[in-house]
Amino acid sequence: MQHTLRANYQAAIWRRSLENLPDVPAPSAGHGWELGDGGSLKIRWMAGLPAPDVVLNLISCTCRRTCRPSDCSCILNGLKCTVVCKLQGCSNMVQDDAIVAQDANDSDGDSDD
Repeated sequence: MQHTLRANYQAAIWRRSLENLPDVPAPSAGHGWELGDGGSLKIRWMAGLPAPDVVLNLISCTCRRTCRPSDCSCILNGLKCTVVCKLQGCSNMVQDDAIVAQDANDSDGDSDD
């Protein structure tokens, strides 16, 4: 989607190329670009998550003794370890209280069905 927005923006620039004073919108205004450090343009690769939360929760690590930020794929991806992970009971493990609280929030009775 972001690539399509950038290509459309470039086509709009070319379409206005023969105008003396073309009215060109800023590339960072929803056209697949964003402003980086020092005002330079950077490509905006994605507008949302790379995958749904359900898929991201399937990531598991293969830590054997401890989960360290340098080795643990869960920590590297900003996730908590789950029951799918090889090492159980590590310090990055999802706490049962958090699961119960999340289940309570998910079943609060507000359904879109």
